[in-house]
Amino acid sequence: MDNHFDVIVLGTGLIESITAAALSKAGFKVAHIDPNPYYGADQASLSLDELVQWVNHRKEHDRSVTHYGEVPPHARQYSVSLGPSVIPSIGPFISSLIASGVSRYGSFKLLGRVVIYDGGMLKDVPQSKDDIFQSKAMSLLEKRRVTRFLMFAAGDFENNKELHGQENSPLLDFLHRIFLLSEATARAITYALGYCYFIAEKTLPALHRIRAYLKASGRYGPSSFLVGYYGGSGEIAQGFCRAAAVRGGVYILGRSVTTIEVDDFPDRLHCRCLISSTSLLPGHLSTLADVIRPSISSYGSPRPFAVARCIAVVDGPITLPWDIEDSGTSEVSDSSLLVFPPGSLHGGSAISAVHVMTAGPGTMSAPSGKGILYISMPLLTNSVHSAEILLRPYLTAVLLLFPAEQQQQKTLICSTFYMQELNSCTASTSDPLVGLLAVPSSSPHITQGVDEAAIVAEATFRKAAYSLNREIKEMNQESEQTVFWPVLAEMEEGEGNDMHW
Repeated sequence: MDNHFDVIVLGTGLIESITAAALSKAGFKVAHIDPNPYYGADQASLSLDELVQWVNHRKEHDRSVTHYGEVPPHARQYSVSLGPSVIPSIGPFISSLIASGVSRYGSFKLLGRVVIYDGGMLKDVPQSKDDIFQSKAMSLLEKRRVTRFLMFAAGDFENNKELHGQENSPLLDFLHRIFLLSEATARAITYALGYCYFIAEKTLPALHRIRAYLKASGRYGPSSFLVGYYGGSGEIAQGFCRAAAVRGGVYILGRSVTTIEVDDFPDRLHCRCLISSTSLLPGHLSTLADVIRPSISSYGSPRPFAVARCIAVVDGPITLPWDIEDSGTSEVSDSSLLVFPPGSLHGGSAISAVHVMTAGPGTMSAPSGKGILYISMPLLTNSVHSAEILLRPYLTAVLLLFPAEQQQQKTLICSTFYMQELNSCTASTSDPLVGLLAVPSSSPHITQGVDEAAIVAEATFRKAAYSLNREIKEMNQESEQTVFWPVLAEMEEGEGNDMHW
């Protein structure tokens, strides 16, 4: 094997995989290495038996990880995600999926209902003007106020007098004082339309998110979001890796990297540019790397220190119950998003919003008659409590939401609780080493995380391409190699429509 490469990428997370695919398609010779035997890193999609192996490995250095239940029959028919998320229908990530051709390697569907937990009941969150005026939960005056706010949020609000001086106030306060919205409506907008994680998130960045999601509504259907099949982000990361491999990228999985040497690998690998996840970069290089920072002003949620996560596999299909005031005319989907605002559940968090994603056979994530619950709680600081202590009340509450006759049918097959710690971006103490780039952990934000990954990947691609092109002294005009996702006249041979590779 020729062991000289233009670029070596360490880690197959979403950011690294997008970057590797873009560099390969731009003509650079890429080697992509991951110590795990699977693609996707913290966003990986695993079968249930692979999840148990992952848990056992994590327990070796993290005793707070807990797992209950036995691996069921047909465990390989499940695709569970370590980092579940949804995809905005308009944004940097969907653009990368389409421009790269990776969208042809997978399947997607619209996210179903978005509901909020309010007073022990589930209430659907209106996603359009029609939903608002069909709602029986709001008075006519409240509907008009909500419509006025949505028109404000969908427009060019930056110079609007209603926002002047309110940019840094909490969104909840802004909705109360400026638009006179009720507590229940303001909470629904804050946590299930603006997808704020914490109670004091600022108004301006939340408005940017709301505007982006309002614009995304209607592109593919009524929902602003898509969900991927077979576990979502991990399968998509593998699709970007396939795109890189088709263009000559070399993949080495299940090999640990120490001091930039590959254990048990016969040949040393040489490169002119090294791109690494911050979690895989050896310590002696961490202060020398040029860290690519996700400077995304429009998505300004505070970055969590960690995320408490739960994966629960349920014996029975998961369709969230309808509010008795709802007309029930919406299409039934096993892919839904349930939001618990801070302080909404006794025994739950008073600071963080908690998200529950559901998945099932509708996205090929579970066999017929089974369902998966993904529960996540962002944490601003290190918690003295385990993920199980933090999330067990929410798992219990979700299972109790189903009618009594269904609760008996919906028993837990297995459940896993774990803490996902996010590596911080440490500033270099000296001038960064040319050709050494580090990327942060992908954002765990359930709606904006994939867009942030695409933006960081493009910034990493451009820095790597600039470094390589400068080294070979490209002259005058910009080289084609620096174009992010060069347009292909047609799909190359070998890039067929095989969706289940």
